[in-house]
Amino acid sequence: MIRDPVFGGIDWDGVRQLAFFFIAVLFLLSFGAATSGEWYDPYKWAGTYIADHAPFFIFLTMLIVMGGYLYIQFEHGRL
Repeated sequence: MIRDPVFGGIDWDGVRQLAFFFIAVLFLLSFGAATSGEWYDPYKWAGTYIADHAPFFIFLTMLIVMGGYLYIQFEHGRL
């Protein structure tokens, strides 16, 4: 949870925990891939998968950006 339940802002400790979690998972994924090939194989596979399904990922990116924009506007009281 990255929203502070008391003051309503962003819980920066939660953001740091999420960032550490994602970095640790990517590190372990790279380490596991390096034991049987190149360390960048999972990222190359993900890039190929995204390129093969580009329309879906473009749509997903548009939804995430618009949702983030509207969330920020709502938080500042402009909606």
